[in-house]
Amino acid sequence: MIIKSKYYAICFILLAAVVFDCDRDRDDKSDCVGSVCTQEFRYISILIKHSTDSSAVLLTHYKVLRVSDNKDITTANNDFMVNFGYYPLVSDADVSILRNLNVEIEFQGYIENALVIQKRFIVTADCCHVSLESGDQVFYI
Repeated sequence: MIIKSKYYAICFILLAAVVFDCDRDRDDKSDCVGSVCTQEFRYISILIKHSTDSSAVLLTHYKVLRVSDNKDITTANNDFMVNFGYYPLVSDADVSILRNLNVEIEFQGYIENALVIQKRFIVTADCCHVSLESGDQVFYI
């Protein structure tokens, strides 16, 4: 009986050590090998409405720039979203350039050639999905 309980104690200690070691290794890795992600594909978008009647603002064109180097990171246009006044800032397709960073981006919206909205945001990503760190998501112009 004593041998059995010693055996169980040793197994428990070894199992705890392995689990602790795996968790510590996972936290230290930034390459995300072995990460388990959900199958959803996330977008961070903003909604732009007219201040007079709250109808959707249809921009002629827009762009999203990474502020640090002025690089254009505009997500491919999604006509369904845009027709209802939603404009994508970033998506899970951008995880690799946002992972473990707080990246300042700037949204610029135009009607014809006139800049009608210009807003800045902080975005980030973990190994799986993008997220908004700061900035409003609804604007009235």
